[in-house]
Amino acid sequence: MKTQIGYFASLEQYRPMDALEQTIRAEKVGFDSVWADDHFHPWYHDNAQSAQAWAWMGAALQATKKVFISTCITCPIIRYNPAIVAQTFATLRQMYPGRVGVAVGAGEAMNEVPVTGEWPSVPVRQDMTVEAVKVMRMLWESDKPVTFKGDYFTLDKAFMYTKPDDEVPLYFSGMGPKGAKLAGMYGDHLMTVAAAPSTLKNVTIPKFEEGAREAGKDPSKMEHAMLIWYSVDPDYNKAVEGNRFWAGCLVPSMFKYKVYDPKEVQLHANLVHCDTIKENYMCATDAEEMIKEIERFKEAGINHFCLGNSSPDVNFGIDIFKEVIPAVRD
Repeated sequence: MKTQIGYFASLEQYRPMDALEQTIRAEKVGFDSVWADDHFHPWYHDNAQSAQAWAWMGAALQATKKVFISTCITCPIIRYNPAIVAQTFATLRQMYPGRVGVAVGAGEAMNEVPVTGEWPSVPVRQDMTVEAVKVMRMLWESDKPVTFKGDYFTLDKAFMYTKPDDEVPLYFSGMGPKGAKLAGMYGDHLMTVAAAPSTLKNVTIPKFEEGAREAGKDPSKMEHAMLIWYSVDPDYNKAVEGNRFWAGCLVPSMFKYKVYDPKEVQLHANLVHCDTIKENYMCATDAEEMIKEIERFKEAGINHFCLGNSSPDVNFGIDIFKEVIPAVRD
């Protein structure tokens, strides 16, 4: 499977119009895809944003010509009803054929707790996500009204009138061993989040492929996508600190426990050692080093990169890929 290079237009880090301008620039440079974070609260407090992803996607699809655009990652189980998620992405895919996808996951407290007060345990949220995906697929695929009574969601003669001509590709978030296996079983493709290459190679991808085989799928036809942040600057230390905004994602407790105040997340992020940032994210001073960083994760099995630009000079961080993309594509 060929290597694809995607651009993560961060709606938490940049104003929505700035993210839109970055997206237009990224398509011209040659990025294969664009991804938008579907958050209510951001991963940092200072100078942060948090625009609504679906509204932004409509504008981005209209402003670009052919690039594939997806969320990364939508939680379809608490603040959103999966039927509404299904309707939204079916509508977008009909309007922009072949250009729209959705990535789903079990969520983060910072997005669900502030607007619902709810935060079930990890196993419960994983079960909810599996059921939500079933609901979404039933609505996308059925040519008759759907009635369904699950453990968490209900449909009563629900029919989706607006459908695309083809299926919406569904990326399933898998980080730990169980999540990765569920991604293989219920997703079309894997979407994981920044992890050490050794973890990807020895745990995440093998578990994903195991789940896919159990579900009767061919893992070789399924993408291994990963959201990871990068920062490019001639001063290497500045490049490393450019990724500080996202360091909270490297603290496991942020995903597991009921932490939902961006100020608290930022406190944890500021304690993450720079060596941890270097190992799990991409830090470079020029195109050659950026190529090496991408190759480091390609060797671990990633074939679709969702790259979050946290460079001190954002446009420089995009334009450098004029050299990078041709070098890393198979």
